[in-house]
Amino acid sequence: MRTTLTLFIAVLFFSCKVTEETVCGTYQLKNNSKTKLVLNTNKTFEFVKNFSEPGPAFFPDSNDLNFRTTGNWQWDKAGKIILSSLPGISSFTQQATDSVSYNTDITSFSFWDQYGDPVPIRFIRFPENRTKLHKSNVISFFAEDFVGSDTMEFHFYGYAPYRWISPPAQKGINNRHKITLYEQTRNGFFTNLVLATEHKKLIAPDKSFSLHKSK
Repeated sequence: MRTTLTLFIAVLFFSCKVTEETVCGTYQLKNNSKTKLVLNTNKTFEFVKNFSEPGPAFFPDSNDLNFRTTGNWQWDKAGKIILSSLPGISSFTQQATDSVSYNTDITSFSFWDQYGDPVPIRFIRFPENRTKLHKSNVISFFAEDFVGSDTMEFHFYGYAPYRWISPPAQKGINNRHKITLYEQTRNGFFTNLVLATEHKKLIAPDKSFSLHKSK
């Protein structure tokens, strides 16, 4: 009986033990599938930070813009993961794209992330520095209410502001704008960041956060 129990414990231990081969996969924050770390078998990684509201404080600024960073990972002798982002200048590979439906009954702007989910507008800045708070991801109005070269600046959590200038040639013409917002590329973000490994988890050294393996 004791031998059987010992064997069972040994099998359970080794089946739960993380190795360099089994650590690869996708890890996510609980309740946030968009913030994730992907460890590839070729020792590269991609990390995406994407929150629709202020995130955990383990980022230097939890109110910072959403971003992605790529680089290489290592496996050390203690069974920990070491992340180092590729060096270089951080940039927006693509900040936003505008899909326009022309000559519609009303002018509208709707904002989405690249995963197809709505991005709420926090506030809108109008000419003469007037500001209006907003909650949804859509705003509608009649183009006749704007004169040529009027501007609107939309502000969000996690994305850079989007600025729209009313083209004089389209004065009084209604169009629908579907705007897709993208995370910025941030090179050099991680420099030898160490994460401890547990069964299906990666844990910060100070245990301030953990990422859970989803696949």
